[in-house]
Amino acid sequence: MGITERKEKERLFRKNLILRAAEDIFAEKGFENSTMEDIAKAAEFTKKTVYSYFNSKEELYYEIMLEGFKSLNTMLDEAINQNESLKETEKIKKLGQTFIEFSRVCPAYFRAISDYQNREFDFSHNTDNELIKECYVAGQYSFELLNKCLADGIDRGEISDKVDVTTVSLILWANVLGIITLINKKQKYIREYYHIEIEQLIENGFEMLFSTIKK
Repeated sequence: MGITERKEKERLFRKNLILRAAEDIFAEKGFENSTMEDIAKAAEFTKKTVYSYFNSKEELYYEIMLEGFKSLNTMLDEAINQNESLKETEKIKKLGQTFIEFSRVCPAYFRAISDYQNREFDFSHNTDNELIKECYVAGQYSFELLNKCLADGIDRGEISDKVDVTTVSLILWANVLGIITLINKKQKYIREYYHIEIEQLIENGFEMLFSTIKK
């Protein structure tokens, strides 16, 4: 390995250490309450070193979200590819189940994605920040997959043609996020007080949602 390759490997190693430290700090304190000093301390670097890799905590957060979206999109692609023969409503259920699984196996990524509050500059058409653009493209991917399943379901006569695809996608997304909140915060309560397993609750929830859009 040459000197240039060794330096590049070291640079990537340090960058990854900083990202993982930022992940932990954001998860512990939340974005607003976190500082670059916190992240530097967690990564065991000086603040100057952290700034030599990332210009701000916003840039760090976008990097983490982008990693999360890429991981989620890979899982969603696998779910669709492995279930191509299913009805579109079943594919939609698989997408929802995959998002729930993502929240379990990648909790830091999930929290970074779900906790982020959009800012005005995110939607500026004049922004030259390629990281923001890339993050939003990756984030839109799952929504487009869901939209495609709904549109294909309408074309195949599985889903009512009276529904608005975008509206239904947003409602389904909101409901899955609500289910994840139940899993994270109320699973034991639901089991102990209502004697309902969370898996059955998820299944019943999907069926209730689909009953409103099926043809």
